[in-house]
Amino acid sequence: MATLTIIKDDNNIAEGGVWRTVDCSSLAANVHAVQWDGSAGWVEYNDGTANETIDSISAYDDLRTAWTNAAPVEQSEAEWLAAQTYDVAREAKYGDIGDQLDMQYKDAVNGTTTWKDHVTKVKSDFPKP
Repeated sequence: MATLTIIKDDNNIAEGGVWRTVDCSSLAANVHAVQWDGSAGWVEYNDGTANETIDSISAYDDLRTAWTNAAPVEQSEAEWLAAQTYDVAREAKYGDIGDQLDMQYKDAVNGTTTWKDHVTKVKSDFPKP
């Protein structure tokens, strides 16, 4: 494992530089922070107690598990679109204006309706409320 930093009062844990909010209330009341550099570390106290060196991070495995579980859940494109208002979803699905202009140009040259069909489908998939 790389580095680990636990800041108890802020309920923040960073593993490998990635910060997440985790309930750290299980730590002793006088713990301010826990630092781990990958092979050794220390516990910092908020009551005047001298820092304590540690040679294992295993006592904090429950908090590390909570950190892992606090990872944001990635959404599929369909889930993201479903969570948007119709206008935001439409804007995302219409695509780049340059691509739309290219569709219109090709439609004019080829006598096709690609752009019109595309816009109709987006409007149908994401109707106005």
